Amino acid sequence: MLLNLVRELLLLPIPEPRGWDAPRAARIGLAAVSIGLLPLGTNLMTPLFPVFQDRMALDNSAVTAAFVAYVLPVVLGLPLVGHWSEYMGRRVVLVVSLAISVLAAVVLLFASGLPELLAGRALHGVAVALSFGAGAAALRDLLPGRHSLSARIILLTSVGGGAAGPLVGGWLSELGDPVKLPFAVYLVLTMLAAVFLSIVRANPPAMATPRHGYWRTLRPPRPTLPQKTFKPFFLTSGVGFLSFAVFGFFLSVAPSLHAAMLGDSRIMGGLPGALVLGASACAQLLPVRGRHKAAISLVVMVTGLVLIIIAQSQQIAGLLFFAAIIMGLSQGVAFRTLFAALNSKLPRETASQTLSLMYVFTYLGSALPVLGLGLAMDYWGGPAAVDTFLLGSAGTALILAALCFTYKPPTSPSD
Repeated sequence: MLLNLVRELLLLPIPEPRGWDAPRAARIGLAAVSIGLLPLGTNLMTPLFPVFQDRMALDNSAVTAAFVAYVLPVVLGLPLVGHWSEYMGRRVVLVVSLAISVLAAVVLLFASGLPELLAGRALHGVAVALSFGAGAAALRDLLPGRHSLSARIILLTSVGGGAAGPLVGGWLSELGDPVKLPFAVYLVLTMLAAVFLSIVRANPPAMATPRHGYWRTLRPPRPTLPQKTFKPFFLTSGVGFLSFAVFGFFLSVAPSLHAAMLGDSRIMGGLPGALVLGASACAQLLPVRGRHKAAISLVVMVTGLVLIIIAQSQQIAGLLFFAAIIMGLSQGVAFRTLFAALNSKLPRETASQTLSLMYVFTYLGSALPVLGLGLAMDYWGGPAAVDTFLLGSAGTALILAALCFTYKPPTSPSD
């Protein structure tokens, strides 16, 4: 099995396919687990940021820098490696991404200062860059013609994994060493997933590798979009950027900001982030219909953002939890609608490349606004900076809602 994986990585022909000829359901499950594990590992950090902040004497800007340290490799890596699974095959790219995630967990397990923290997060970003386009494309391959269903599974597993991260991290941190135990458990789970995925017999790559110039196929292609995908691509990317900016707030500075309101509990500190992501994941299961559901959902998202401001000013924990749920549900419906529309228009040969490019814009939302928020908090103070950030997010949501009112995404029976 290991030899075949190496041959796939080197774009060499495999003389005889070997391994477990897994049924389609098992392949779907393994692809979904691979997609979900990486955001789970990323968000294990959420309830642990106050611990790292205390142990390493970090300020707010350092915390946000540690949070977004995984974003730069994602943003740079997705356009560079997002098309690799087209030529290597989906399986081998997912296995490599899980192996790099194992290495990231080892670094974070033994981190003693900010450099190790940044290095571990950056390695996790490399793993995400490899996995997202390959995992999403793998599910599209396994569910041909069922674009809405594959989009829901992709979003349910990726966002659901992200939602589980803060809860799992907070719970495990209360059972033993608050830093070492969460990453040790994640390390074991990721290694198991990599082993199971590596024994599956690989399906043929989407693109044939030419006889000569194997390595030229791995060079980053010129970013191109079919004309029919322009509007759904940029609407999906815009909503993704906004979503990840708000998620980034919940997953980085919010645990420390809300600590007094939530009783200084690491489990409670991670709960708002888990709720917003969990609600977004659950939104993939809601049978919401209507021509303007994306636009209406974005308007509802504005309500959730305003309620967060009120909850913070009045120190009402219950209202914060309610606002997080409203935010997650509305974001989930809006992004699902637009993502499914984009997914339905992508040819198989370039699906991974286009989805990877979309995630570049989406992940920038976790970097630029969140870094700016951390710097503003150090300069102006937490409440003023956070309220400005949330009001700016609400204004952006209204602009995107207005644009979505002019766009009618295609529907499918599984919508």
